[in-house]
Amino acid sequence: MGLYGEVAAVAAGFQRLDLGEGGWLLYEPAFLSVAEADGSLRVLLERCEWAQLPGIFGHLQPRLIASYGDAGVSYRYSGRDYGALPWLEELQWLRGRVQSVAGHYNYCLCNRYRTGQDSMGWHADDEPEMGEVIGSLSLGAERKFRIRHNETRQTRTFAVGHGTLIVMGGTMQRYWQHCVPKTKRVVGERVNLTFREVREIS
Repeated sequence: MGLYGEVAAVAAGFQRLDLGEGGWLLYEPAFLSVAEADGSLRVLLERCEWAQLPGIFGHLQPRLIASYGDAGVSYRYSGRDYGALPWLEELQWLRGRVQSVAGHYNYCLCNRYRTGQDSMGWHADDEPEMGEVIGSLSLGAERKFRIRHNETRQTRTFAVGHGTLIVMGGTMQRYWQHCVPKTKRVVGERVNLTFREVREIS
């Protein structure tokens, strides 16, 4: 399905980036108001069941993780299945806000970056059970979000701050990777919510 079939309503202020080969990205630096972002960040820091989990090679992932979603939904990432806890009310509200722009989501992977040394390496969310539209909402300290084409190695960098929304869709996960690199700057905590549709694979 093309961009305009997937995006229910693109509010004023969104930037649309056509990535070629059927991929696209939407970017809105101030999707949430400061008051909305402040309230959501406070609730999620307090109420999410954060844990630091092992990655592919047994090393602890450099961030904290929590996952929420519909009953029975789980997501396989870094060789590990993440079963969803029942939705928090705050996450339900945020899911509705993001769905008003694009996508339909039954799962949310929450990442907590405690300092500038917490990070996310280059990867693509290209698992076969994953829907192609992913909503990524940032709360807290500003960090850099980078994307890189698999073949040309072309890169683009976006500032993701308090209330920023990025939506990735189409074939983006097939041809592009993304990351949140470490920074030497002294930064506060950041919470990122990636809303996804996890489908059953027969």
